[in-house]
Amino acid sequence: MNPRQALTRVLAGTLALSLVLAIPAVLQPPAAEAACGTEWTSKKEPPPTILVLRTGSGNVAEVNFKRYVAEVMASGEWPTTMNRTMLEVGALAAKQYGWYYTLKGNHREAYRTASGKCYDVRDDSADQIYRPDSAEPTEKQKAARDELWGLSLRKNDKFLLTGYRAGSATKCAVDADGWHLYTASAKDCVKRLEYDSEDVLRAYYGPNLKLVWAPGTEPEDAGADDKADDKKAEESTEEEPSEDGDTDEADSGALGGVLDSISGWYQGLWGSSD
Repeated sequence: MNPRQALTRVLAGTLALSLVLAIPAVLQPPAAEAACGTEWTSKKEPPPTILVLRTGSGNVAEVNFKRYVAEVMASGEWPTTMNRTMLEVGALAAKQYGWYYTLKGNHREAYRTASGKCYDVRDDSADQIYRPDSAEPTEKQKAARDELWGLSLRKNDKFLLTGYRAGSATKCAVDADGWHLYTASAKDCVKRLEYDSEDVLRAYYGPNLKLVWAPGTEPEDAGADDKADDKKAEESTEEEPSEDGDTDEADSGALGGVLDSISGWYQGLWGSSD
């Protein structure tokens, strides 16, 4: 073998080796994103804690979830001057709102501090007002919280993000949109029409609303009075709102076709992600 042939073989071997080493790097699946936030998995049992950004200090506090709900109520969202029924539905709305954002898959990407610390909710009106330094829950508020603690809501069979607002209408449920509890008009439901807590929840979060009790917490008479609209669920074509309150429909264009092709090639190499 002459020197030229030897050099050619060395270069060919080096090139082959570099290609072999490069293939795993190209084909390696992307690393799974690190868990962020509480990452709670149960939709029947509330989380034990919630991560709250204290906007004044910029720190993230891990707060006992049951205490958090009562202190949200006492921070002005659901004051103790309200009657018992209003406090019950208010406590449930505050509980499920916070709970929703502790669930795995519901963390909002922007909810990280500058240092990378994740949190579930803020302590201001971007989420729920939470002022533990000045709020002191009353026994009335705590009792209302505890009354429906084992209850959670499903809309269209999905865990509902329970929005709520003060509202300006004063007639029962005239402003109901299926996604928000409006305090001003709900008071009329309770005072004039004598709605109980389930009536109010169905009036504002229905149709297609299901009440789900955690094991061992269901009242003896739960479900005895068929109020409603479960039968309508099969006929409804209602869409869930996007984050800005409107319904959106996905638009698949040329980019979507390209991504589908890449996804098919990728899964052919690594198997289904299911």
